Amino acid sequence: MDHRSTLPPTSAESLQARHVTSPLLLIVWLCWGLSYPFMAWTLEAVDLITARLLANSGAGTLLLLLCLRAPSRQILPHREEWRGVLALSLLIMVVFPFALIAGVMLVGPGQAAILNYTMPLWASLLAVPVLGERLDHRTMMALGLGLAAVLLVLAGTVGPEGPNGLGVALGLLAGATFGAGTVLGKKLRFRSPVLLITAWQLLLGTPPAFVVWLLLHDHTYLHPYAGRGLFGLFYMIVFANALAYAAWFPLVGRLKASVASLSLLVVPCIGVASSAVLVQRTIGPFDMAALACVLGAIALVVRQPVALQKKETRQKIG
Repeated sequence: MDHRSTLPPTSAESLQARHVTSPLLLIVWLCWGLSYPFMAWTLEAVDLITARLLANSGAGTLLLLLCLRAPSRQILPHREEWRGVLALSLLIMVVFPFALIAGVMLVGPGQAAILNYTMPLWASLLAVPVLGERLDHRTMMALGLGLAAVLLVLAGTVGPEGPNGLGVALGLLAGATFGAGTVLGKKLRFRSPVLLITAWQLLLGTPPAFVVWLLLHDHTYLHPYAGRGLFGLFYMIVFANALAYAAWFPLVGRLKASVASLSLLVVPCIGVASSAVLVQRTIGPFDMAALACVLGAIALVVRQPVALQKKETRQKIG
């Protein structure tokens, strides 16, 4: 007798979803986590603004070319989807990266990046009225641990003169914007393939990035002979943008908005560890304490309780 035939359909679908979700999470964690040290390399070749412009245009074009190789060969979203694609692009590909870049310029990459990872708090709060999600005890505990991790790493990066108020505000704006984009991406229902929607989000973010580049052209630079910097730029385009976003948006569709955003707390931990190896960044006690908080938060929200799964299975069989 084939025991698989007795498995409730919802349990089978859940099992299949988990097999897909785990590799996608790993891709996002590694691609965005390793972007910390590789961004430091990228700055040897180009500035942050130029890097953003090239990332939007390069990654968007790469994903669109991949869509052309798909059986449907669809390269344009459906007419009714354009408004949603544009809204997501403005949030995630325009406001979010440039708020983060401005924050980096004012308070440095460490503080700005960590402030950005308040995004689970914003996403969870917005998901309640927008998506009707409920914040259970496990999610609330995970949010508390995530916020503690952010505060711990922030405490380890504040200089003797204290944080720059505007820079802190911009870092928080970046986190809030990405959190809002996560909730919006969960709410919108696209008929077009996720890869195509992702490609056009990146491409629609290119003209605003070009406008910013023109306005700040005097503060940009390009060093075409910086080999390590060019490799870092290649990584930012192909992995940190094209591949990472191609994995991220399907995750948003499969997970609760609060869980999806909380899962990203692994990213700065990988960033801190990889930076210690590749750019000799020292790991301090605040970083270690933050890592413990993040691991606790992830354990709370990513792993579903086995008892709950068994209960649901018994109910379906009965």
